[in-house]
Amino acid sequence: MADYGAIRDGLKTRLETISALAVAFDTFPDRVVVPAAVVIPGSNVASYHGSGNDAGQLTTFTFHLEVLVARWEPHSAQDALDAYISGADSVQTAILGDKTLGGNAYDCQVVRCFDYGGRVVADSEYLGATFEVEVIA
Repeated sequence: MADYGAIRDGLKTRLETISALAVAFDTFPDRVVVPAAVVIPGSNVASYHGSGNDAGQLTTFTFHLEVLVARWEPHSAQDALDAYISGADSVQTAILGDKTLGGNAYDCQVVRCFDYGGRVVADSEYLGATFEVEVIA
């Protein structure tokens, strides 16, 4: 049986490997220090009764990884956010570094990046993007 909390912690650990991030959270904080990433349950939290390995049935979990950067000057904010979308310090590269999330998942992958734009957290404005991650456990 999959441990949802351990999977969420594993995603946070992978995000912590991105050198440009100041901090990664496995639950949504009251305040953020940017650049930051937050692990949030996806809109389709869990799909049960999958099959495909010797251990029996698998569950597919969906997470959203929210990346936030400072929005002081629009062009530099976009450049900072773009680095998380592709390249050596991207979210996808971090997840690919350990697709088992420390042994807590059978596999995981970044499916897409969406909702690129302004965010408000605790009355502060940021630029952000959301990455959808599917975890099979």
